[in-house]
Amino acid sequence: MLLVDTSVWIDFLAPRSTRAVGHFRAQLDAREPFALMELIYLEVLQGIREPATARKVASYLRGQLLLYPRHGLRTYEAAADLYRRCRAAGVTVRSTIDCLVAQIAIEYGATLLHSDRDYERIAQVESKLKLAP
Repeated sequence: MLLVDTSVWIDFLAPRSTRAVGHFRAQLDAREPFALMELIYLEVLQGIREPATARKVASYLRGQLLLYPRHGLRTYEAAADLYRRCRAAGVTVRSTIDCLVAQIAIEYGATLLHSDRDYERIAQVESKLKLAP
């Protein structure tokens, strides 16, 4: 399963040509399923200026697989622990949300598609985080 991060959606909708967008386009062309999270849904929609475009994108995204914290508050505790482990290892993660996205990807065994260097840093600390090539 592929979890598509907000960073990819921003480039995809811009549109910008990046390695991650190319990977995502190939996924879409092959009609392979992908997933997102509620926070990713929120971040994508808040970045769209035109209301009509936001409605179209929202309608499309509502039809996709949504991943939720598998273990309730324990998922958030694990994300906080991941953040602390990164800090202890000298890795600065700029967004707490990135730790939550990474933790949910880990819980589902999902591969995370991203264009955000924070995930590369998190993966240095947490070997269970699978990143798309």
